[in-house]
Amino acid sequence: LPTAGAIANLFPKSFMMYKPKDVVSGDFPWMKVKGDYVYIAAVDCTGHGVPGALMSFIGYFLLNEITALADILDAGRILDRLHEGVLQTLKQDQSNSESRDGMDIALCRINKKTKELQFSGAHRPLYYVHGKILTEIKADKYPIGGMHYKTRKSFVTTTIEYTPGDAIYFFTDGYPDQFNSAGKKIMSKQVKDMIELDPDGRSMDEMYDSFDSFFESWKGNYKQMDDVLFFGIKLE
Repeated sequence: LPTAGAIANLFPKSFMMYKPKDVVSGDFPWMKVKGDYVYIAAVDCTGHGVPGALMSFIGYFLLNEITALADILDAGRILDRLHEGVLQTLKQDQSNSESRDGMDIALCRINKKTKELQFSGAHRPLYYVHGKILTEIKADKYPIGGMHYKTRKSFVTTTIEYTPGDAIYFFTDGYPDQFNSAGKKIMSKQVKDMIELDPDGRSMDEMYDSFDSFFESWKGNYKQMDDVLFFGIKLE
């Protein structure tokens, strides 16, 4: 799996917060460089601990296979192929299948030469900050694998011509879904507020410290509910 250091080699102004609930995790970061493109994703598999980790193996190797064997694919087509791969691997494409395991994902494809950002998501959105304006790029409302949806279509790809200095944030649901001792979740709105309340353009190291300290303070003595994976990248 990519380390924060490996990600920083490609995106010097970035952070990765990774807090598995157990020794092994159902959330995993994924990154691949191909030509001028960098693919980077936050993936949230069904469950956590050992069951989640087994699904993570499937997702990790499928993503590597898809991007290695095919030409450069846009973000949505990668998710389409990942969905097909999970269906076939878990035999969910058979009528008698009882498997409901799957994964949510936020996937970005970044070309630093042309300043092009692509995004596609399954249940997980992207927060894109240009200037001081935060835009939520919504994900499709169905997962990779799992239950069959009559309304399922191909995953949508959003393409943005970004400006150096723009920032992106994407994460699994473990951060916003964390409870405190009063039984309240952090919720996505508080995450947005923390990003928008940054008028002076803090560094990504400072943003990491802010998100991390807020999470630990919110959780307090309450147990961690789920795996946590959170990316912040300032684009160049």
